[in-house]
Amino acid sequence: MPFLVPEYCKGCGRCITSCTKGCITPGTEINPLTGLVPVVLDLTDCNACELCIDACPEPFGLRPEGEQAAFELRDPAELGGPRPYDAPVPEPLPDTTLALPGRAPLVVKGTYASALGAVLGGCRHVYGYPITPSTEGAELMAKLQPMLDGVFVQAVSEVATVNMMYGAGGAGKRCMTFTSSPGFSLMLEGISYLIGAEVPAVFVNIMRGGPGLGNIAPAQADIKLACRGLGHGNTHAIVLAPATPQEMLDLTMLSFDLAFRYRNPVVVLGDGYLGQMTGKVRLPDHMVVPGIPEWAVYGDHSHRGNLICS
Repeated sequence: MPFLVPEYCKGCGRCITSCTKGCITPGTEINPLTGLVPVVLDLTDCNACELCIDACPEPFGLRPEGEQAAFELRDPAELGGPRPYDAPVPEPLPDTTLALPGRAPLVVKGTYASALGAVLGGCRHVYGYPITPSTEGAELMAKLQPMLDGVFVQAVSEVATVNMMYGAGGAGKRCMTFTSSPGFSLMLEGISYLIGAEVPAVFVNIMRGGPGLGNIAPAQADIKLACRGLGHGNTHAIVLAPATPQEMLDLTMLSFDLAFRYRNPVVVLGDGYLGQMTGKVRLPDHMVVPGIPEWAVYGDHSHRGNLICS
């Protein structure tokens, strides 16, 4: 015969399914110690098969009757002793730099400069959904990433984009997206989750007019959104606001270092003028070859014991 320990019962219902005599029914009273609803036993028709005991998961709310006299209620976390853990201590695979040859300055528009800065900053994972006036940066990335063994994915929406970035950033990969104001708004919930989970990612927001769909004219109103109201839960990201195509390259390249140093999303804000404005851009003397940080949930032996939680 089983006996019930209400403090251990989670009300999962496995015992109800396993009982062939219908001796166990769902409970209706909340246990004040656990906040859960334990099952109810009526052993009138019980044949002592103990299938319910076998079905009960840890910490075993159902136990054999012979244990009842000697049973001592304990903290469930202590029942199994220390949890065995044999995963190795993760070690970072450090970033390295690759020297670049000197060359004459380029004359490129702001969106292109930002894309080049991301490539030079070690970004090999780009996700996005096209939206004017940011689309040209994503278009250039779609051409460059396959040449660099990188990944460019056009997602089905901005919501899908930010969740893909959650996965890539959680694996320790430098990832980014190009978007514009309405699309950026759709990403805010995901950005809040990135901040809560301490996952790095870079968002290049080429701002346009609003509210709502607004228009494709240049605007700078998202500065307030990014700096004072980014997502739910009093969340804040690092915000960089370039003023020239050169700064678009430099600050986008810097944004990946900041994102991984502080494990936080970084927003690069450029308005529609800057996205389309051409200017002289000098390339740096090096590019980043990204490694894998020690906290990343990566598939190799050193990192596979890691977890990302929000």
